[in-house]
Amino acid sequence: MTFEYNFTGTKFLVTGAGRGIGRAIVTELHKKRAIVYALSKNSNNLTTLKEECPQIITICADLSNLEQTKSAVESIEAVDCLINNAGVIEPADFLGISQEQFDKQFNVNLKAVVFLSQLVVKKMIAVGNGGSIVNMSSVCSQRPMRNSGIYSCTKAALDMLTKTMALELGVHKIRVNSLNPGLVNTDMTNHESYQKQNPEDMEKAMQQVIDRTPTQTLFMPMSDVVNATLFLASNQTSQITGQCLAVDGGYSAN
Repeated sequence: MTFEYNFTGTKFLVTGAGRGIGRAIVTELHKKRAIVYALSKNSNNLTTLKEECPQIITICADLSNLEQTKSAVESIEAVDCLINNAGVIEPADFLGISQEQFDKQFNVNLKAVVFLSQLVVKKMIAVGNGGSIVNMSSVCSQRPMRNSGIYSCTKAALDMLTKTMALELGVHKIRVNSLNPGLVNTDMTNHESYQKQNPEDMEKAMQQVIDRTPTQTLFMPMSDVVNATLFLASNQTSQITGQCLAVDGGYSAN
């Protein structure tokens, strides 16, 4: 069975909208005539996104700065769906983790999700129409990867936050789920820290991921991640909440 999502007039707020997965989600929502508030800290990325998707409303804010974020978002209307997509990674082995790397990843990947979601949820409750929240997590929340210890911890915490939010917000008809992709070929997976590593070590690590993935796929198709996000956001999934949906070629099942 196939179906088309009817997002015409549905209001979305998407964080990390300037590039990667967030940009792909915004682009698809724009095609489907949704009303999209696209948030990013990079004004240049927002400018080019606006050129591609003229109907979107752009919001320039740094999620690591909570006051700036609250100020930027406080005035917008209640949305039907919040997609907490923004995330950062600071690769380091355990002995090399710095306090700055720890704080940056937890501030964006978890703290910002908590307090931005509070703002959005209060407006959803006031309007009384319910809503949906999709938190962009990672396969790393369930399976460790080298040099990604703190990032993995932020995503594990995000999964538990997702379940707690679902438990507490269900009475308001607000669903909360997380999406847990495997590797996706974005700027994050091409982080400069990875490029500095020994090419042979990187090739070995990538081959290990392929060998462990039942579909033998290294990078998950962007379209799969976008489609799964829209599925969780849509009214086709009214009884799906508190779930962590893996899009990882079976990596986490192994």
